[in-house]
Amino acid sequence: MVQVYLSGPIVNSELRMDDFYHSVIDALEKQGIAVFAPQFLPPVDSVHVYKRDVDQVSKSDLLIAEVSHASLGVGMEIMLAIRLKKPILLFRHKNAKPLSLMVKGADGTALFEYSDLSEVVNVLRTRALNDLIVAQCPSCDSQVVEKTGTMMICAQCEKKHTM
Repeated sequence: MVQVYLSGPIVNSELRMDDFYHSVIDALEKQGIAVFAPQFLPPVDSVHVYKRDVDQVSKSDLLIAEVSHASLGVGMEIMLAIRLKKPILLFRHKNAKPLSLMVKGADGTALFEYSDLSEVVNVLRTRALNDLIVAQCPSCDSQVVEKTGTMMICAQCEKKHTM
């Protein structure tokens, strides 16, 4: 079973994207994908949060991050996933402030801009999340592809290439 870590701002209530989190969880669970969503866990001390989240990112097959707002915790989770060579799907609302170039250019990421949550759900439903790997797409900046036999399909631009 695929395990996804859902990353997004939690502490600052003004930056939370609960509708996004619920939409992602619902879409993934309907596909039989397990989701670790710390956004909805009861509050605990910071040491516990750090150890729990590092452990869960490590156990996950991929990370999905909402990056419309800057968050130190989300940045740490993304960096950990990069170090562990896990595919990272970044979602950013089209009306958000510009994304950090450090995040935008990070290894192992595919960036999706959306204006409506249905677009996020569509991305999650139309990608073979269990087949995602970190690999550079020859056609765009994405570094996440679906591996299917001798073919790879870019998670971001959806172009097909031979491996």
